[in-house]
Amino acid sequence: MQMQTQFEEQNFEEKEAERLEKPALTVQGLEKSFFRLGRGKFAVKDISFTLERGYMLGLIGRNGAGKSTLLRLILQSLPRKRGTLQIAGYDVATHATEAKKLVGYVGEDFHFLTKETLRENGRLLGMFYPEFDMDRYLELLSRFELGADKLAGQLSKGENTKAQLAFALAHKPELLLLDEPTGGLDPIVRREFLYVLQSELMDERMSIIFSTHITEDLDKVADYVAMMEKGQLLFYETKDELLERLTGENGERLTLKQLMVKLCREGEKK
Repeated sequence: MQMQTQFEEQNFEEKEAERLEKPALTVQGLEKSFFRLGRGKFAVKDISFTLERGYMLGLIGRNGAGKSTLLRLILQSLPRKRGTLQIAGYDVATHATEAKKLVGYVGEDFHFLTKETLRENGRLLGMFYPEFDMDRYLELLSRFELGADKLAGQLSKGENTKAQLAFALAHKPELLLLDEPTGGLDPIVRREFLYVLQSELMDERMSIIFSTHITEDLDKVADYVAMMEKGQLLFYETKDELLERLTGENGERLTLKQLMVKLCREGEKK
């Protein structure tokens, strides 16, 4: 019996090591179409990319370009029409539950129990994640100057975002999805928020997709940048490759925001 147990443990460790060698996210041919109230049909079309472990992808694009839809498809809160997803070595077609437990999320679709304290939310919601670390959660709440005994329903928008990040990091995700996370934060808190993200990436097990319209944040922290427009990826490049795109017709240096506006206008002319 002991030899069998040792064999099973060794087999598990070997499979786990193999899984950790795989990318944080692989998306291939992802598509989804649906109708948006008052806006007609919208489609995410043929999205394909790979995000290796230990990197941050900045996802830009104007409102309605499909950024949040893409994140919901990766999160599996929105069913895909076609395409494949592999998250942290798990194919979601066959291991959806295992994959979902390794994804952290900060965005409008996450809801704390409003009548419970942040401490109690951690205790109750943390039960859904095998690796949830209550001490780490409380430590991050303190770092963000949030009282663990404050009711979740009394949080401001910025406080809610910080509490979400504390919870997401406490369950040790290998893929962290951030949907416009810094919009409600003041500049000082935004810097702390970004510093925490960069510190987490040093582990090299986790990768981050950071969807935002505040392109200045991505200038500081992103390793890769992708832009969506009308449900499609216009580009997916390293920050170094992107530097070539940031040169205007007269040789002047464009900001990331100026590039986004320029590409959107070019797309409207086609």
